[in-house]
Amino acid sequence: MYLRARLSDRQYFDEEGKETIMTRALASRVLDPTPLWLKLSSYLILSEEEKAYLADLESTTSREAPRTDLLQQGERYRDVRIMRDGWAIRHKALPDGRRQVVNFVLPGDIIGMSCTLFESADHSVTTLTPVEVASFPPERIGELFRSFPRLAAALAWSGAREEAIVAERLLSLGRRTALERTAHLIVELLRRLSIVNMVTDGHFVLPVTQEILADALGLSIVHINRTLRRLRDSGLIELNGQRITVNDVRQLASVGQFDELYLHLIRAPRRLERAFSGTHHHRNGAGLGRGEDRAKA
Repeated sequence: MYLRARLSDRQYFDEEGKETIMTRALASRVLDPTPLWLKLSSYLILSEEEKAYLADLESTTSREAPRTDLLQQGERYRDVRIMRDGWAIRHKALPDGRRQVVNFVLPGDIIGMSCTLFESADHSVTTLTPVEVASFPPERIGELFRSFPRLAAALAWSGAREEAIVAERLLSLGRRTALERTAHLIVELLRRLSIVNMVTDGHFVLPVTQEILADALGLSIVHINRTLRRLRDSGLIELNGQRITVNDVRQLASVGQFDELYLHLIRAPRRLERAFSGTHHHRNGAGLGRGEDRAKA
């Protein structure tokens, strides 16, 4: 169980005052980890203050229906959003309306993090399912970098990892066969969802139509249907409505020529911890993530 704080008092720019506010707020409530906490904790062990700050970022939430645009290509950024529950797609469109799905937005993913760098969005985000999202104003990103540099680094890791996922998707579209693309995407989703505890005994919910899958993989609906059937008939996967079960992840990864290096599912490098070794949060016990790594650092 993680401690949650609702940080209504906004005086934590001051180091001494921040500690007092955080400690008081941390004692107030308890909450299970959110998907974003779980995701970032796979990279860094978060301090209690960092968890409290994340909880505050996620304190303003809303629910949206399927087929809702959370972000539209060309519009000015307004809020940064955190996906807490549900699925969405990132996609780009040509002027004539033809669309390419670039990536899937899963629980724990962030929408609009680049708002401090760009005026307007270069892609759209549309929900596939009912979703719950948290929102916070872009100004808080600067606050985050000033007051919680380790946490800012973890969020930068999340953004860099998404860029790596898009690059891998480009490789799939250009070089992998239809069977390889499909197998690769299934294993990728399995690994991404595992981080946020959304995989049970090799199965997970895949609330995606064959049309969306075909769009993401650059295939026709007929082709994606045929490819899924081949994977099912080979015993590698089972399909039951929106639930998909991976029976042999090693073999499926082999079929898709899947190398998870691009997902960067590793702890933060020691040089990152050394860079923040003198910070307040490092002294309070946050670290690399494994006891043996902290002992060697």
